Amino acid sequence: MTDLNTLLEGPARAQAVNDLVALVDKTTANLSGLTGMAVKSALGAAKKADADAVSKGVDRVLPSILKELNPHWAAYKGDASQNSFGAYLAAHEDEVADSVLKVGDAFADKAPAAVSKVYSSMRGKISGIVAPALPEFGEILEKHAQ
Repeated sequence: MTDLNTLLEGPARAQAVNDLVALVDKTTANLSGLTGMAVKSALGAAKKADADAVSKGVDRVLPSILKELNPHWAAYKGDASQNSFGAYLAAHEDEVADSVLKVGDAFADKAPAAVSKVYSSMRGKISGIVAPALPEFGEILEKHAQ
């Protein structure tokens, strides 16, 4: 397989989205402090407005995230020292977080003002939220890309 875009085809996409939604829920549940309260509150409001909001959001951003991660995937496939894509992402956490933030920034620019404002206020903390989830995130992508 040359890139992650095969995840966008057939049942792999729905299965990956379901696993990624579970990861979002797990990651959110593990957050604490003011940031945790803010993220949990925002996610709760989104789910209250639409029970499938997270699933729809993950499905919408998945193509953009995969596009950003394809260079990392190619590097991982060429690096025999890494035993999983999750381990590779964790080892390159700063670069990967920048890639994910690039996607978030693009979507926030197009989002309603209220969503954009929440994203802007939390943007500096997003790397710290994303980084611990990278190993599992990479494993999910790799599992469904096989």
